[in-house]
Amino acid sequence: MPIVSKYSTAQIEKLVNQLLDVLHTEKATTELSLMCLGNAISHVVNSSVPAAQREAVVSHFTQALADAVNGKAG
Repeated sequence: MPIVSKYSTAQIEKLVNQLLDVLHTEKATTELSLMCLGNAISHVVNSSVPAAQREAVVSHFTQALADAVNGKAG
């Protein structure tokens, strides 16, 4: 059963496109882009997720990323 997001596709696409535009404008390499996005993810998790829940949130995020990269629909 697909997961239904509480965010609209348009809202998600707008933010993703803005992030990608910044990386493109800065001519960030793949390595630099991944480092920056990883640092942003770490910041969001550390500043917004209670310590007791971080491991579970990161585990779910990691699995969702792996599924997206491997072409598995959620």
